[in-house]
Amino acid sequence: MNRRSLSFVFPLLIAVFIFSSCDMISGFLNPFTGSWKSGLFNFTFNDDKTFKLEIGSGLSFKTEGTYEYDKENLILSFSKDSKTTFSYAFNEDKSELTLTPKTEFKWFKTALKFIKTDN
Repeated sequence: MNRRSLSFVFPLLIAVFIFSSCDMISGFLNPFTGSWKSGLFNFTFNDDKTFKLEIGSGLSFKTEGTYEYDKENLILSFSKDSKTTFSYAFNEDKSELTLTPKTEFKWFKTALKFIKTDN
């Protein structure tokens, strides 16, 4: 391969690497990704913006959906018509997450502190 070909191929490879890594980077920067536990509540937030919620042990209730977040709110969508908004706060090292319902949520009415279980 001559110099001219390399000068074209190298930037192209860099661009492909950068754009293919965007999802990986956003997953790395997503502070919710992982498993969280508070008493009988277990949340798992995935990189693809899906979540699972399990309440109880043994005989438990399980549900899933999608989520989105901004600087102040975490929005869980359980179905097309069912969304719940929470305010959230992390501790400094992001190993604890406090969720406070801002809209009606039938499973808990006050703030709950969740501990990350998959460090």
